[in-house]
Amino acid sequence: MSGRAAAPRQHRTPWDADPLSWLAVPNLPLGAIGVTLVYGAIVMLVGGQSGTPLLMQGVALLLATLGLLSLFFSTRPRRGPLSGGRAAVAVALVSAGMLISAAAHRGNDEIVLELWWAPFVCTLLLLAMAPYSDPPCVLLSGLVLLITALGAAALLDAGAASAWPPLAATSMIVSPVVFGTAGAVAFIVTVTRRLTRWSERPWSEGPAAAVHDAGGDPDGTELLIAQVDEQTSAQLAEALALLAGVVERGEIDDRDQGRAAEVATRLREQLLASANDSWLERMARGRPLSVRDPDRLADRLGVPQRTALRAMLDALLDDPASGFVSARIELRSPVEGTIAVALRILTTLAEGRRVTFLEPYYVSLQSTVTGIRWRNGSSIALDFTTAPDPRSPKPPLAQRQAQLPE
Repeated sequence: MSGRAAAPRQHRTPWDADPLSWLAVPNLPLGAIGVTLVYGAIVMLVGGQSGTPLLMQGVALLLATLGLLSLFFSTRPRRGPLSGGRAAVAVALVSAGMLISAAAHRGNDEIVLELWWAPFVCTLLLLAMAPYSDPPCVLLSGLVLLITALGAAALLDAGAASAWPPLAATSMIVSPVVFGTAGAVAFIVTVTRRLTRWSERPWSEGPAAAVHDAGGDPDGTELLIAQVDEQTSAQLAEALALLAGVVERGEIDDRDQGRAAEVATRLREQLLASANDSWLERMARGRPLSVRDPDRLADRLGVPQRTALRAMLDALLDDPASGFVSARIELRSPVEGTIAVALRILTTLAEGRRVTFLEPYYVSLQSTVTGIRWRNGSSIALDFTTAPDPRSPKPPLAQRQAQLPE
């Protein structure tokens, strides 16, 4: 069994980057429905219409509400990102509602374009789609709604139906769609980029980590630089001490040459090992984590799996209430095109408390992979299988064992 393959970066949704975040707010489309019904009803009551036009307005409002309702059911927890077909249904219903509402308002001199509910509902739809859609989906939906808005402006005869000039009246109808599309795309790009950086950020402690946690290092650059400097200084310490001794004596003897060869061999082995470490192995350094990943499969995990796994480990290591003792992680590829992950966690928490503590992360992984299993006992065993990210083949950067030329 395999999980859903990771999408290319330009097709990534905020739900892809962190499913757990959107499980906490699954009722965003439902809130948009409530606002639509209340706002639309108020505008209809004060719109000065009656008879057939008022009935048409009711049908239009009902269609727009059904569009948002379809979005609500399409984005329930564990349904995954919004597919193109489900997005098209919501856009089509809201577009139909907008056109019918425009037809009902045609010839109504009392319409106040600034308060017309239909363009506002288009904005609500785009923003409600944002957590579950990728930029191309939102842009295409926004384009369809923009064309609909232009058609509604022509059907309404915006210039004749209001005191505003035709161009100004049309811009009032179109601008909410444009701003909604731009805002939704900006939201998606910002969230996915920040969450991706978060999942790949260095895991360290000390002054640099304190600066990062305090908000002085939002993208983790200073923390990464400090971590690299610390590791480099530790690796070169023995070599620098040897060189300092030679400079102090002013001569090189046979013992120095032998020691230099030993230091060079050890340093080369450390550099080769570091070059081959996956992000998970780098995170485990200095921590009570044992990682077995000879093929660097962790680098081929998709962002949703990486984020969920990283969040769980962060919580276990950083929260004193977790009772965390140690963990062992093993990654292998039992079948071509799959990655099997086995996680064993030892904690001092009682069974009920540790289940409560880890359940959100289990639910998050369950939303992104298949074949997940959780077994309680003296230690917690968590296993799942997922598909590798097709964008990250990432062969080893260096050979683990040096090969001499033939």
